[in-house]
Amino acid sequence: MSWITEADVKLSPIMKCMSINETALAAVRGMNRDITFGASALTRVQEEAIATTVSNANHCRY
Repeated sequence: MSWITEADVKLSPIMKCMSINETALAAVRGMNRDITFGASALTRVQEEAIATTVSNANHCRY
């Protein structure tokens, strides 16, 4: 009996596509981080709160 179990994780389509290419996935994640949390007058906590609120309003998993 194996100690490894599979989890039923729901990923966005872009993550599914990019997950087979680690370099591409790292580039997309870096771009997302830079766009989302780049130069801003808001603090990181404020940006996270806004992102969470918008995701919730759109019924998206954050």
